[in-house]
Amino acid sequence: MSLDQEYEKIKDELQSSFDSGVTLTYEYRIGQLKKCAAMIKAMEKEYFEAVQKDMRKHPAETNGTDLKFTESDLGYAMKHLKGWMADQYVKTDLVNKLDHAYTHPEPKGVVVVFGTWNYPVQCTMVPLIGAICAGCCAVVKPSEVAPCASAVMKKYFDLFLDPLCYRTIEGGVDTAQALLRLRWDHIFFTGSVSVGKIVARAAAENLTPVTLELGGKCPVIVDETTNVDTAAKRIIWGKCVNAGQTCIAPDYVYCHKKLVGTLIERMKHHIADMYGDDPEKSDCFARIINKIHFNRLKSLISDGTVAIGGKTNEETCYISPTVLTNPGLDSKVMTDEIFGPILPVLEYEDIQTVFKYIRSKEKPLVCYVFSNNAKLIDEAKKKVSSGTLDVNDCLMHMMVPTLPFGGVGHSGIGKYHGKATFEEFTHHKSVLHKPIGMESVNNLRYPPYDAEWKMNLIYSLAYYKPNAPTASANGFAKYAVTSTMAGAAFAYAYAWPGASGGQ
Repeated sequence: MSLDQEYEKIKDELQSSFDSGVTLTYEYRIGQLKKCAAMIKAMEKEYFEAVQKDMRKHPAETNGTDLKFTESDLGYAMKHLKGWMADQYVKTDLVNKLDHAYTHPEPKGVVVVFGTWNYPVQCTMVPLIGAICAGCCAVVKPSEVAPCASAVMKKYFDLFLDPLCYRTIEGGVDTAQALLRLRWDHIFFTGSVSVGKIVARAAAENLTPVTLELGGKCPVIVDETTNVDTAAKRIIWGKCVNAGQTCIAPDYVYCHKKLVGTLIERMKHHIADMYGDDPEKSDCFARIINKIHFNRLKSLISDGTVAIGGKTNEETCYISPTVLTNPGLDSKVMTDEIFGPILPVLEYEDIQTVFKYIRSKEKPLVCYVFSNNAKLIDEAKKKVSSGTLDVNDCLMHMMVPTLPFGGVGHSGIGKYHGKATFEEFTHHKSVLHKPIGMESVNNLRYPPYDAEWKMNLIYSLAYYKPNAPTASANGFAKYAVTSTMAGAAFAYAYAWPGASGGQ
């Protein structure tokens, strides 16, 4: 059996489960979420060991940035799921005043989630949690780039989740391509821009909606009003978590000319404070995922002057926390997403040149601003288009479940976290429920349209009018419509110039 046939069979089985309606109830969905919670607890020890093998990442960092983050999102979803599933009633105009108008959240159907390797559980389970909340069935593909983490995830996903509705498939590029050849009701992908384009093209063949969580170059602005020591500490932490292999890691810094020397000196101090004089000996600093990424990153170090770090070890895929100065704006370190512990620092005098530079590039996933200048912060908010604006910190916007996370333009399509993940996998069906009676009022809308007063009344009842005059303005006319079945309903309309009775 070919991969295409195998995966089509799996999808057909999930489609049958979805069509049965088993995922539609609150009880089923909350039950699967509880199993997710139990699964995270059960897999914890093996997962820590797996990530250690893949990236030599400290268990505390794995716990805080991966498992606990996922648990937090899961807990928030469990608390609010019943409210998310409820119909949302909307206001109606006068002509539909006695009708029920609302949106009904329905699951999109059978979906596929492509996880990534840098935060394997977080970037796979958080979308899956949203799919479960929405009532979808799902295929999940962890990233093969972190093989140990992928194997642990498959083991526990298969143990805890309902196999009739959720399947985990491991594999490489061939597997991903075979899955993309199938018609899904939604595709959720986390990864690079280049692969995101491939996913988008495949989705377009079937007009399948997509969520693309991509990346790009996240700029940092440090102005002269900030606390430079705190800024340096937070930037270095944001850059060195997971050895910089984070889509929202600071990618380059524009620092005011007055502070750039102090900023670099404080960065050096905080690197030593967090990881010791030799970060290679620290068990708190992770390694680059593989030789391919190591060699790519190593080549970027020569694109600037090394101010801090610059040390590498190919055998262990180690690259030290590195700060570069004087990088060429056309060099790869300034044009490509770095995705590693290398940080170019540039200086500026006029903030407008910084805004101009950022706007000349693709829209970033996050823009970081360190400043106590309210005017500059407001200007950055309005002049820099980015998925998120983070002021005076790095990464921490991810911890706010009520803040949707996602990119804009090349940094991504769609949002998730908290309710936003539920929304990605949900179609909000518009529903109008009109009583079968009241036909004496409805007769107004039927032909013949031979009476001008009738047309004016229909218009006044059924439509919003742009720039309509207030109740005290000239041209005001009053109409009343009486129904023997529902009592009296009152409407107000305007006699426009040229109409009968107009002034």
